[in-house]
Amino acid sequence: MYHKWLRSFHAVAREGGFTAASKVLNIGQPTITDQVKALERQFGVELFHRRGRTVTLTDTGRGLLEITQDIFGHEEEAISFLNAARDLKHGKLKLGGVGAPVVMELVEHFQASYPEIQLDISIDHGTPMLRSLMDFETDVAILAHVENDPELFYFPYVRSDVVLFVNTDHPWANRKTVRIGELTGQTFILREKTSTTRQALEGALAKADVSLGTALEINSREAVMDGIVRGLGIGAVSELEYVPHERLRAIRISNADVFISFYVVCLKRRKNRPLLQAFLKTAEEIVENRPHSTG
Repeated sequence: MYHKWLRSFHAVAREGGFTAASKVLNIGQPTITDQVKALERQFGVELFHRRGRTVTLTDTGRGLLEITQDIFGHEEEAISFLNAARDLKHGKLKLGGVGAPVVMELVEHFQASYPEIQLDISIDHGTPMLRSLMDFETDVAILAHVENDPELFYFPYVRSDVVLFVNTDHPWANRKTVRIGELTGQTFILREKTSTTRQALEGALAKADVSLGTALEINSREAVMDGIVRGLGIGAVSELEYVPHERLRAIRISNADVFISFYVVCLKRRKNRPLLQAFLKTAEEIVENRPHSTG
């Protein structure tokens, strides 16, 4: 009884509404509504604030969701494991990462060997990606920073230098390199503070005791590029993520080691699952066959 009630609550909380939950569970909406109400009556609690068709979690509901994520995360993992164990020709792998080019390189190689495996791909910042991994919402992730957490299994995948880029009218447009000291007082367009590229650049600047001039902060890679094209400043990007453009020129920093290391990461207790094993093996083969580190 409680399992059904909790399952209905979990679906409504995850999907954001009773109608969406009914589609996911393939159960009539009235049944889901009744089961959630029964759960609330049984324990004398309110799990959702209801405003028409919109529902939001109460504090009690948020606390319960943290528990049900673990319960039903394990249940989904069990089903995924059984499906994948059959022959590795059917299954679903949820893949996340912080850099689209790095992720898509892995996707290309994995699909070449396992074309029938469905991949759900999510690109986001490192903190939400790691949280998604810990909550069983992502199976494996490519991250640019990994804490030494005993719950995680990870290995280095690729290193990418951070390069600068300017528009073709910039005084540096015809240069291949600059020294880090030359960045003093320069106008930059930077990503948000959580950006791994920005953190790598600012770490190198601090080490060299260099201060930038005015900086615009934009939380979109495309908007940063557009700003550079329009001559609003200098940009910085992982070399793997730099997209050539007729109005842009890439420049290396000659006397500072500014780079990002990408890692393939999954939960240690899940690394022996057949689908994850296959994906991790694909990544390891790419690393072994890579002629040299990028940069």
